Amino acid sequence: MNTKSLSMILGAILVGAFFLAWFSYMGMGASGLDMVTAKGGDWQRYLILLIPLSGLLLFLGAMNNGNYILGRGLLTWLPLLTLIYILIVSPVIKGVAFGDVFKALGKGYGIGLWITLGTSIVLAFYNPKG
Repeated sequence: MNTKSLSMILGAILVGAFFLAWFSYMGMGASGLDMVTAKGGDWQRYLILLIPLSGLLLFLGAMNNGNYILGRGLLTWLPLLTLIYILIVSPVIKGVAFGDVFKALGKGYGIGLWITLGTSIVLAFYNPKG
């Protein structure tokens, strides 16, 4: 699989996973869109929009013969860095104990967040030749 095909497929997956349940509890789920449009919260909830935006830019850049607006390197690492900030760094900044952050990883994650996490890791570390 070449870089263009990989960028198109994984970019579309990032956009689609944004609309699936990211967190689930007792049968109720909240998608990425629900988290961004929810009332209350702080400015950090808008960081979630970086993930589908980078997926869309990857898809469009691949369709445009590899002419990426922000550069493919940045767009492939941005979803993973955003997830690391949202899931690990932000709770530590807010005062949650470092060990408790890692104990809570994976608990309550919905299918959308798992797909986004897996896709982000593949995008960041797998770069086939063009």
